[in-house]
Amino acid sequence: MKIQRMLIIKTHAILACFFIPMATLYFVSGGLYAVGVEGDVDKQVFTLELERPFAPDLAQLSGVVAAALKQRRLVAPRGDPLIKEKKGNYEYQWGDLRRLVLMTPTSNPLQIELTYRQRSALAQVMRVHKVEAGLPAKVMSISMAIALLLILVSGVFLAVGLPKLRRTALFALGAGFLVLLPIFL
Repeated sequence: MKIQRMLIIKTHAILACFFIPMATLYFVSGGLYAVGVEGDVDKQVFTLELERPFAPDLAQLSGVVAAALKQRRLVAPRGDPLIKEKKGNYEYQWGDLRRLVLMTPTSNPLQIELTYRQRSALAQVMRVHKVEAGLPAKVMSISMAIALLLILVSGVFLAVGLPKLRRTALFALGAGFLVLLPIFL
């Protein structure tokens, strides 16, 4: 079966055009992250009284959180809350890309600590970069990684297939491997 050059070019171009917005987000946010720019998070911590001792009861804790947020005029996150076991204790979590609510027990069983975090736009981008923005972002990230590999392989295939570019392409490919080698030594 003969490989159709035009099919490779079209696939290369379509994948590149589709994933360039996401790739740009990753490249820019990765560069910012590398120099320590992560965005701002407004964090507020409250101690709340419970009517009965803390227990990993999602309905009860959700009611407490909803009332506490309403009382303080704080916007509730979207999504569904959950309870996670963490270091032998339970932690209530409710969050989305922009907001996160955490509730943890204190030494007093009738008190809890409620933490409310609201992220800036840049901090939200960093959550996408770190694949902490939910399943859709995770699927898109994995898809982009696969597509980027296909784009690079097809680009090498096309460059090596052109007589005028072959020597330069092979030289660049070899140089790329040589630059990568010291990382593992």
